[in-house]
Amino acid sequence: MPKSRDALKVLVVDDDPFQLEVIADTLKALGFRDITQASSGDQALQAIKGGAAYDLMLSDLHMPGMDGFQFLAAVAQGGFSGSLIIVSGQTSDVLHSAALVAKLRRFTVLGSIPKPVDKAVLSQMVANLG
Repeated sequence: MPKSRDALKVLVVDDDPFQLEVIADTLKALGFRDITQASSGDQALQAIKGGAAYDLMLSDLHMPGMDGFQFLAAVAQGGFSGSLIIVSGQTSDVLHSAALVAKLRRFTVLGSIPKPVDKAVLSQMVANLG
């Protein structure tokens, strides 16, 4: 039996504190309750290595230090089995490329969303979760 949305564990990765808050608030409005926020790829990897099995991850692409592509490569090596949504202010071409790379790395990609995150678009992407 699938978990209900309020039981799903979600990880949001974005270096912009405002975007982190907006995405978390949008997820809460959609019924998600267990939301972890990480402001860098390194911080997110620590959360994952801490043993938390996330059902859904939303990741920015453009971050200082470890960018989204490097972060996703590291997560893939760790055997992440949840779903992924790519969030970015990059062009639609970059979003499309990132989604293709993620699929090649065996991620379950629900889609990619440009910033600012639109609640209706996010709602459609997570419709089959929980």
